Amino acid sequence: MHDMKRLVHGLLAAALLVGCGESTAIAPGTVGSNGGNGSAGGDTSGSVTVSVGTNFFRSNRNGSMNAAVDTIVVGGKVTWKWARAGSVPHNVASVGTPSFTSGDVKAGDGSTYEQTFTSPGTYRYNCAIHGNLMTGMVVVITQ
Repeated sequence: MHDMKRLVHGLLAAALLVGCGESTAIAPGTVGSNGGNGSAGGDTSGSVTVSVGTNFFRSNRNGSMNAAVDTIVVGGKVTWKWARAGSVPHNVASVGTPSFTSGDVKAGDGSTYEQTFTSPGTYRYNCAIHGNLMTGMVVVITQ
């Protein structure tokens, strides 16, 4: 009986560790899954919308969040739209290289910031106010 109890406790502990550990799984449609295209269903063309919430960036195309990851073709546009952000101020701040022009700090649902990407590369961004709590990445590819 004692051995059975120890086995059950060991299995429970292992399950908790697996459940609480940092996941290395890639969200469906993000870079590295679905053929590495960064979008659900393989669509990398046109425009992408990213929701800006209280403490998150979320791709409206594939649901990836913090980091929101989207892949678009050269000439594609990303629109960040403030939704459920309330009066909390946020912005879209380019970090790293290559970079893009960062958006102004805005508050209020319905605010938007748009950026057209004209060169291939991996463009990382965050909210300058919230830093690594809110992150995203746009992968721009040639068609």
